[in-house]
Amino acid sequence: MSEQQAPDRTIRGFGTARSGAGVHPDASRLLARNRTSPPMAPQPVRTDAEVREIGVERAPVASPRAESRRQVQQAPPRAAVKAQINVMVASDLRARIRSAYRATSAAEGHRSFSDFVASLLEAEAARLEAQYNDGQRFGGGEQPLAPGRPLDA
Repeated sequence: MSEQQAPDRTIRGFGTARSGAGVHPDASRLLARNRTSPPMAPQPVRTDAEVREIGVERAPVASPRAESRRQVQQAPPRAAVKAQINVMVASDLRARIRSAYRATSAAEGHRSFSDFVASLLEAEAARLEAQYNDGQRFGGGEQPLAPGRPLDA
């Protein structure tokens, strides 16, 4: 039997591969599931006498009921489920909003442009609820809006 060589299946004609500035060709190391965190070292358990000797006071132990109440109070006000909205605004207003985000995102703590716009919408919704509905949320938020443009526009 004769041995046949495998055909050369290299694609040619596209030039040399570009190397990205500082980009590693193997992006799999960036995936969170591939990262490993160092194991936590076990903390020594100290007796009350050792704690007094060191001069550190123990924090009071909270009951599980108080802890669950604290977690409920610290829950984020925004829902975890997100939905996309599309709106049309004047181009100069769009530019103002984008500029405001770029200039203030670090100082205000906005993680993304979407987070920034959501905070603007949330503030305006709270203002309208306070002015027209005694601070309570309006009902019917999931009902469809009227289609098309208003006739006077």
